[in-house]
Amino acid sequence: MPDYALPYQDDLGFTNILMSGLGGDGANMAAKLLFKIAVEKLNLDGGYDAKYGSEKTGTPTDVSIRLCPLGTPVRESGPTRRPHMLSVFRDKLIASQGLNRGLQASTTVMVNTSRSPAEIRELLKLHSGRILTLDATRIALETKSRMNMPMLAILCAQLGFPAEVVKAAIAAQWPRAQAANLAAFDQAVGQATSATFEPDAAYPLVEPTTITSPIGFANMLNGGAIDALTHLNIPAPDAEPLGRVPVFTLELCSHCGLCLVPCPEPGAIVWNDKKMVAINPVYCKGCMQCVEICPTTKRGKALVEPELAVV
Repeated sequence: MPDYALPYQDDLGFTNILMSGLGGDGANMAAKLLFKIAVEKLNLDGGYDAKYGSEKTGTPTDVSIRLCPLGTPVRESGPTRRPHMLSVFRDKLIASQGLNRGLQASTTVMVNTSRSPAEIRELLKLHSGRILTLDATRIALETKSRMNMPMLAILCAQLGFPAEVVKAAIAAQWPRAQAANLAAFDQAVGQATSATFEPDAAYPLVEPTTITSPIGFANMLNGGAIDALTHLNIPAPDAEPLGRVPVFTLELCSHCGLCLVPCPEPGAIVWNDKKMVAINPVYCKGCMQCVEICPTTKRGKALVEPELAVV
């Protein structure tokens, strides 16, 4: 598309995007598709960098995308430290990951949350820019999709990517799930709440974190291992529920163990004396895969989605 123009440009010609989530949220998959669309369909260039976390422990995972017009010299690599656009898959990560660091003036922030843009502005201490809030978790549950689809929809809309191009790419990438994914995509575009905030001296721009480490080739531990307990400098998310979790009815459970097969979070399904006894909301990310596999008996299902629970 020769008339397409990126919404931001730094001194090197890049629009810098940071996507922050937990392992298993699908941020990396969504970012890869966005970058593929940009390069293959919109004649853009740029760079891609993902900081992988363990999906089985919900580790914070950042993905950086740099986009620039084709022909721009790509002279920078690695994660972006000064994003123009920030996509936050869990609002609890804002404080624990210091996501306000490095944000530029008049940035665009998209957050999966039930809070208002004003509440997120206060939490993020945003100097200036636009905030869009969206309950992507709820949309994912309603459409049987994943939260990365609503978040991708909002990000592509703010980038000005043609919706038909993005939706065609989604359908081609995940053909079996295209109906659910496209339903989530369409819902997200119309349900986001946005607000624009003028510069406020009470919220100054915060410099990005400078990461330094005493570990190097001269003092690396035997075997190349790093003493994570000593040198890990990224805090874990707050020990609070991560989102909606399945409703578990102990009396209906046959303790078959099928729910353990697809669950990506050790500790989310609590077992005691060879019986399932609870769901731990601190570990459960709300993917509902256990609900899908839970058998229906004459008495009903032991695991159901929150909206389907009988009060």
